[in-house]
Parts: sequence; structure tokens; C-alpha cells
Amino acid sequence: MVLRLKEVMPKLIGPAQASFIPGRLSTDNIVIVQEAVHSMRRKKGRKGWMLLKLDLEKAYDRVKWDFLEDTLRVAGLPDSWIRWTMQCVSGPSMSLLWNGEKTEAFTPSRGLRQGDPLSPYLFVMCLERLCHLIEMSVDCKEWKPISLSRGGPKLSHICFADDLILFAEASVAQVQVIRKVLERFCVASGQKVSLEKSKIFFSDNVHRDLAKLISDASGIQSTRELGKYLGMPILHKRINKDTYGEILERMSSRLAGWKGRFLSFAGRLTLTKSVIASLPVHSMSTILLPKSTIDKIDRVSRSFLWGSNPQKRKQHLVAWKRVCLPKREGGLGIRSSLAMNKALLAKVGWRILQDKTSLWARVLRSKYKVGDVHDKSWLKAKTTWSSTWKSIGTGLQEVVSLGLSWVIGDGRDIRFWVDKWLLDKPLLELVTGPLPVGYEERRVCDLWRRGTGWEFSQILPYVSENLKLRFTAVVLDEVTGAKDRLSWAGNADGNFTVKSAYVLLTRDSSPKQSMERFFDHIWRVMAPERVRCFLWLAANQVIMTNMERARRHLSDTGLCSVCRSGEETIIHVLRDCPAMAGVWRRIVPPRRLQSFFAKSLLEWFFTNLCEEAAGDGCSWSTLFAVAVWWAWKWRCGDIFGGMSRFRDRVRFIKDLAQEVFIANKAVIGESRTAVREVRLIAWKPPSAGWTKINTDGASRGNPGLATAGGLLRDEGGNWICGFALNIGICSAPMAELWGVYYGLYIAWEKGITRVELEVDSEIVVGFLTTGISENHPLSFLVRLCYGFLSRDWIVRVSHVYREANRLADGLANYAFTLSLGFHFLDGSPPIVSSLLFDDMNGSAYPRNVRV
Repeated sequence: MVLRLKEVMPKLIGPAQASFIPGRLSTDNIVIVQEAVHSMRRKKGRKGWMLLKLDLEKAYDRVKWDFLEDTLRVAGLPDSWIRWTMQCVSGPSMSLLWNGEKTEAFTPSRGLRQGDPLSPYLFVMCLERLCHLIEMSVDCKEWKPISLSRGGPKLSHICFADDLILFAEASVAQVQVIRKVLERFCVASGQKVSLEKSKIFFSDNVHRDLAKLISDASGIQSTRELGKYLGMPILHKRINKDTYGEILERMSSRLAGWKGRFLSFAGRLTLTKSVIASLPVHSMSTILLPKSTIDKIDRVSRSFLWGSNPQKRKQHLVAWKRVCLPKREGGLGIRSSLAMNKALLAKVGWRILQDKTSLWARVLRSKYKVGDVHDKSWLKAKTTWSSTWKSIGTGLQEVVSLGLSWVIGDGRDIRFWVDKWLLDKPLLELVTGPLPVGYEERRVCDLWRRGTGWEFSQILPYVSENLKLRFTAVVLDEVTGAKDRLSWAGNADGNFTVKSAYVLLTRDSSPKQSMERFFDHIWRVMAPERVRCFLWLAANQVIMTNMERARRHLSDTGLCSVCRSGEETIIHVLRDCPAMAGVWRRIVPPRRLQSFFAKSLLEWFFTNLCEEAAGDGCSWSTLFAVAVWWAWKWRCGDIFGGMSRFRDRVRFIKDLAQEVFIANKAVIGESRTAVREVRLIAWKPPSAGWTKINTDGASRGNPGLATAGGLLRDEGGNWICGFALNIGICSAPMAELWGVYYGLYIAWEKGITRVELEVDSEIVVGFLTTGISENHPLSFLVRLCYGFLSRDWIVRVSHVYREANRLADGLANYAFTLSLGFHFLDGSPPIVSSLLFDDMNGSAYPRNVRV
């Protein structure tokens, strides 16, 4: 019931309510309130404004059931739904414990159970009745709303569940109107406004005498500090280091010193990630925190990670900048607070570019004159900007502008040379010579001719011939009339995510040696997390051996404290020290001993962590990792004491490694290993009266040289016609979609009315059956395919395995030998005749299929 109700909530609930509605966020209301307070602080003139922050007493517990039932009926829900809902709400009975004895059960007449997944949606629907009353009062000219800008949307109220904010002109008459509306709602619904906990905030041009009269008439105390709204401080003045000091206090309490003393490095890493990923994120979503606050957040995090506290500072073995790198690049995957803050603000910036209808977006667009993305004048900072908009502007300028790209439609908005639309960079960066004056402002549609395609005579003089193959894979939408659309280049699907924005911000494009495979093997080895963390420290060569201590001026000697015969480097402790070398000689097979002891540290790690050969009941990489970990443990035990003696260290390591391996297999083995069976796959002819289309695409490089092919066959498996398409350069999914498009085009032109379309790409079948985001780079081509699917005929789209699509695959590969463009095939080319014969005879081929 909840899932079905959730789908219709956006149609039932107005724009002022932001809670529990798909697509609406708490940040929407936070932005509106911050902007309203900012405008009220700067308000001048005769007419003042007031903001009422209302508190509803025990809002869920006071909802009358008869009011709820009437609300559901007014919303137009079916009688059966209303009956089911009221049974869920009014079914339970309750009893009290009085002097230790249970009283008789009784059925209440009001209240929604908190924790019930249905309750929030029901409460929001009930509160929508108040929104309707307010809107009726505004329409009748009784309630006078405020507008933050000339021509901007009128603000009378916003809600987030039971958090209610009201706006109106500051006058006693308006307070009386507000009281009348609230009293009418409260009588009907059972709600009650807590006057003691509610507040009124006035704009700066409201006289103190008027403010007192309004406060007395309403019974609500006026204030100059509204405190918090939805967990965010409402900004009344410039941000300073104390504004968000509470974040640091909460982080410090979560990362308390005593926790650091009882957690390993791996435990502290996990807790640090958890705290950074949760506590500051809400505050960072709408405001750029002061640099001092950001620095303190990072300082608290890194101090806890390395075990420091106010009483004792520990060595920070790896630079924080490196710690914040992704694991595959040699870091620990902890996110930099500043980059994360900007990425979260970029989300608000991206949403405002995409959203022109919601209340919060209309408020900002009107107040700050948000214009076209090509005209950046509206992003030039002004002294009149609020702190919230300055922060959003930072996200737009420093993040969104880097990842902005376009999906082609009619080509009227995209600048051909300057915007990113064909590649991941503007074509202007690839020109081979200077462009004529005025060329940079030319739109894509200016270089396209209907019926003939691209005007290569005006393009190729300025770019390489190789780019021509890119253009041939893209067309303007002359059929559906779709507009050009913004897309996010940081994700393959064109949708913005904070994660992709963070990656874009922190990406280091400078040339350097790739260590991804090396660190991947460290973090994927089947071993406890503390062992993997130790391997990471060793790989960064920061373990506190005597040589490292001497380098940091913490020791006078670098000699090994165990053998006293050599410098205590990392490789010496873990492998070459006689105390450990004897253990390795018993573990490592004799044929590998020479190479095992000859490698450098990183080469030694990489070679042994890559090897998955099983032995002694576990993989070699697990055995190696456990042995390396205990080599260090034993070294520390020999120096500092406290280590118990082991009768047989080799046996101990092997038993422990086997135990670790078995435990990991039990936890993750079943989820990684899918049940498979061998099945015979064959092409099947269509049902009687139907025509089957098989299409396929191929790309050598993805993206690379690409082709597509397909054919139509009747119920007897006979060839009707086919095609081969040499596309140019594009990705494999695009090639598959071009195959689908031309297959449908040919079938429609031949007047076929019942079609079975088979494709061996699950991605493409998903695009055609469940839809695709308008931001997706392939949406222009999917839209063209939809143009055929929506016509007056029956098309069944299904996925088949490649073994049942061999003929279409053969035609796609055949297209590589043909010239660029479309080739219609009346008959089967000799090169694929054997495949056609096999399909007609029902030849089947084995495939290992997941059950």
C-alpha cells in the first residue's frame, strides 16, 4: 500500500510540502527559509513582512480518524482503499497499566502510530488540508503573501511534515486571518498549535510597537533569532567559525578519545569514514562551510585516525592528502571535507539548472535572475547575494561547469564548437587551425541540413578526418522535435550524483605511474581488514621500523633489534630477518625460494598478492598476507614483550590462514558464486502471422569503429530482407540502438503490423521497455526508436542470448567490410548463408546460463 500510495503523492500534494514526496528534499525548504530571512533582513519600505515558525503539539497523536477518513475521500481514493487504510489505523486497541494492573482494552478515536510506514503519508495528506485553506484565503485576498523578488512566486506557507512556516505581511489584521485559518483546521483535525514553542520573526522595517501588537494579538513571542530549521541554523548575519561549531562538537563526541584507545587502525578508519559520511553532510548540502570549520573537521578526523588525542600526539604516518585518495590510487578512501562540501552544493546547482517548476527553484530563479547556461553574467558574485546563493554559485562555477555536457535534440541550443556534446571535450580544443570570426557562436543546427545530414564542407577544414566518423554516428532529431538537453558528463547515464561530482573535483589528471592493480590486490586479498590496512601501510613504506624511526629522528640507530646484524628496513622485518626467513623457507615451495627472496618490497607484495593458487586449505595470497601481519606482530612482541610463545609458528600461520579463508568463503562465497547450468540455445521462428526482427551492433573499442546489422524473417524462418550499417565511431550500446532503429524503420516501410524484435543487449532492451533518462547521452536515439514503437502496430521487444542472434551478429561483422553508410540487403550475403541455414534447421549451441 505504501509503495502504491507513494506513486500518486506528487499529484495529491501541493508544491509547499517537501516531505515524503519523491523528487522533493528537505534542502528545498531550507533554501526557501534562508532566502526569505535574507530578504527580510534587507527589507525596506512601508510594508513589513513576518515569518511564523509554528510548532504542532504531538502532531501524529492528535489526528482525528473521522478527519483522516474525510481527507482520503476528498483526495479521491477508492472506497476499498479508504476501508483498508482505516482498518490499518483504527484496528488496534490498547490498555493501560494502572497501579500495576492491566485495565480493560479500549479503542482510541484519534492518532497515527509513529513507526508505521503508512503514517507519514497519511499525515502529509491531512496537513495538505491546511495548505488548501491557506490557498483559499490567499485567493480570496484575505491572506497577503510575500514575494522575495519582483514577479517572483508568492510565499504564504511551506511545510516539511509537521514543521510549518507561514509568511504574510506584518499587520494585526493578517494575524487575525492566520488565526482564523489555523483555528478552523485545528477544530476539524484535532491539531493544536503550541504558542509557547512557536516564534514570529519580523523584517527589519517593522516598527517595534507594531511587532508588539502583532505578538500580543497572536499569543506568539517575537524573536530576532529563529534558531534552527530542519537541523540547519537559520542565518541572520555573516557566517563565522562559531556558526557551525556544533558540527565539530558532535564529531568530537562521536570520535571520543577513549574509542581510539580501544580500536585498531582498521576500526578507527571505519569509524572515521562513518562519522564524516553522516554528521557534516546535512550542513554541507546548502552552505559552504568556513575554511576554518573545514580545516577543523579534517583535523579531528586525521587525529582520531592516527590515534592522537589532546594529551598525546601520535605520528601521522601518511599525508592527509594521500589518505583522502581513492583506495585504487593508494589512499584510504576518506573524503576531503572541502571537496565533499562543494560536491554537495553542486547537487543543488545542478537541480536548479534542471528544475524550472518547483517552488524553491522558482524562488531562486526569480530572485537571482538565473539565465541561460551560456550566459554566465548571472553567476558574477554581488554584495547583495545571500550566503546560501553564494555557496550554490560556488558549486555551479567550480563543479557543475566542469561536468556540463549536452544531449543533442534539435541542435538549436548547443554551440557546435564550444560546448561538450560529441566528445568529452569541446570540439574547439581539437581544431587544426583558427576558426573564422563568428564560428564559435554557431549552433549545431547551423551545420546540419535536413535530408542530407552534416555540412562536412564547413566542418572538415577545421578538424581531422577521423572526427568525421564520430559525426556519422549522431543525427539531429527531426522527427520528435525534442529540444537539446543538459547532461552530466561525470556519469555514463548522464544523471548527476554527488559521488561523481566528488570524483571530478579530486581527479588528478597529471601523468604518473598507475598503481591501481597493485592497490586493488591489497584491498581484495581475503584477509581481516586490519591485515589489509597493515599491507597498505607497508606498501606506503611508513611502518615504524628502526630505519624509519631514525629517519624521523626518533631513534639513534637503524639496526634490527632482533638479529642485530642488519638495518631494520620493512623488507628486512617482513622477510629477510633470520627470525622470519626460516618461517618463509618452510612455507614457500623450494622451486620459488630464490625468486621469493630476490624481489624488492613492492614487487614482492604484488607478485604474492596476485597469486590465488590454493594450498594448505586456503589461497596463497591469504597465507602470505597473514604471515606478513604476524611477522610484524612477532617483531613487536620480541622488542616490547607481552607476546606468548608459539610451539610451531608455521603451523600457527597455516591454521590461522585456513580459518580466515573458510570464514570469508562462508560470508561472501555464496553471494559471489551464482548457480549456472549448460543450456542449448537456438533461434526460434516467430508465431504465425508475425515477423521477427533480429538486430545486433558491434564496436571495436567501445567506443571504436562500429557497425550494425539485422534482418526480417517470416514464421518459416525465410529471409524477407536485411541490412548492414557501417556507422563510424561510437559505443556498443549506440551501435545496438542504430540496429534497432533501422530494423523498425524497414519493417514499418514494408507495412508489417506484428513484429517480434529480438536484441542480445540487455541494456538496450531495458532502454526500450522501461525507459531512459532524458539526460542520458543515448536518449536522442532511444527517442527515435520510441517514435516507431508508439505507432499503430504491435511490437514485442525481448532479449535473447547471442547464440540465438548469430545471423544478426554476422551481418554486423559483415558491415565492417562495406563502405560508410546504410546498405539494404534483398537477399542473404554469401558470407552469412551458413548461419541462415543453421537457424532454419534449428541448430542449437551450448551456453553456460545463470539459473
